[in-house]
Amino acid sequence: MSRHGKSLLLAWGSRAAIATVIAFGLADAAHAQRTSGIQLTPDSGRYLINKDVPPNQRWAITWNLEDRTITGNVFFTDDSAEPQFIWCEQIGEAPSPNPAESQFSFRCFGAGPCAEAPCNPGSFVQISEVTLPGSFLYPPGTASTLSGNVQPIFTATCATNLACHVEGGAGPVDLSTGHSWAGTFLVTSTQDRQKFYVDPFDPDLSYLFNKVEGTGIGSRMPLNAPPLTQEQLDAIRRWILEGAANN
Repeated sequence: MSRHGKSLLLAWGSRAAIATVIAFGLADAAHAQRTSGIQLTPDSGRYLINKDVPPNQRWAITWNLEDRTITGNVFFTDDSAEPQFIWCEQIGEAPSPNPAESQFSFRCFGAGPCAEAPCNPGSFVQISEVTLPGSFLYPPGTASTLSGNVQPIFTATCATNLACHVEGGAGPVDLSTGHSWAGTFLVTSTQDRQKFYVDPFDPDLSYLFNKVEGTGIGSRMPLNAPPLTQEQLDAIRRWILEGAANN
């Protein structure tokens, strides 16, 4: 199995699919993309991923950004086996400035259909630990993510000492790693009660972006430091435009 997500081999031992091997043909991405699609839910909380993977599989899965799990189904387009159900928990992440090159590690479990309630949790058996690239999980053309593009800016320029935006600091918003999304996403600004710090899909109505570009109330951020570069501003703006997900 490739560590870089070029192939993903899954097998489980349910009665319905003993010795069934499911292969992700990620190397054949051009073919898979013809009938595949990804969508971000309106609350920016989940990516809905539908992938047709040769030779005979259709993957319909959801990546939940709140609890970092993947759930969904694998269908066999040639009816060679019953649909399979998967549940994966994220166990690692290697962000990249290029979202497509980010790497995500999961521990995955699989089961066949539940014949009759109550379903037996023991039906899920561990399949494998796998690594998937951002190119598989993010919509094509994703330009900016929180972990790979925006959080490094916050960490370097905003969450630098107790006078700034860190846990327990003087600033009203904690922009440190692991806290910045919950502290800004649809959170009402303390200076402009008509705006959220981050209003998904609309950077111009996002007070955090107003502050770093110098159009918000009071001083431009970061305080007593050089303004963000145009490249840094563009990264934050693109992230908000793309939904400001906790990605």
